[in-house]
Amino acid sequence: MTVTYFMYDTMGEEFDEPNEAQIREVLAELSNADEEHPDVSLRHESGWSLSVFPDKFVRWQNVESTRPEPVDATLSSWDDIVGLLLKTARGETEEVTSALAEPSAG
Repeated sequence: MTVTYFMYDTMGEEFDEPNEAQIREVLAELSNADEEHPDVSLRHESGWSLSVFPDKFVRWQNVESTRPEPVDATLSSWDDIVGLLLKTARGETEEVTSALAEPSAG
């Protein structure tokens, strides 16, 4: 079976294809984030990655691109972040890009 997406926790441990409950568990670890381990991230097989920081700051970028141009935003709720992580997991990259481009995202 090919893994289409995976998530990293604050310590860099990889979880293959986590479901929504597992995604929420990894996000909960952000309460223990520190300077050395400041974020969690979910990466799709397409190379698109959404990193999440404790203050609801997110960075959206294609980590496999030769010219990565990240999109940064601060979201208002953890539910919004979970929604974007689930879209990333499904490979809905245009939807995530559009959502982060909206003024309400920042």
